[in-house]
Amino acid sequence: MAVALAFTCVTRCCSPVSFLQFKFWMSYMHQENELFESLATEHAKNLAQQNVRSFFESTEAPTMETPDNKAWEKISALYKFSTKDYYYSTLHKYVESCGENHKKSRWSGECDLKNPTSELC
Repeated sequence: MAVALAFTCVTRCCSPVSFLQFKFWMSYMHQENELFESLATEHAKNLAQQNVRSFFESTEAPTMETPDNKAWEKISALYKFSTKDYYYSTLHKYVESCGENHKKSRWSGECDLKNPTSELC
């Protein structure tokens, strides 16, 4: 237990971010995770309802937008907080880097986080 306390103290003292910024980052991550979980569950439920209704009613299911595999891969990447970037998570970086056109990645999968000014992003 003493080793863990010492490690925490040294880590916090050597951190490139202030205690309050770190606290904000942790709060942001907690809120983002809760909201993501809630909205993902709601989206999955709506998609499942549409598919089940379509099956039993023998109708064509209405189109429901869901991010493509490339978008999921990009937001699932490991993110290390950096003082050079002002992003608090991979999702934050994805949305901010792709700007208003991040929806295009749903279809093309070509939104390049390293070059957010590209035509496809």
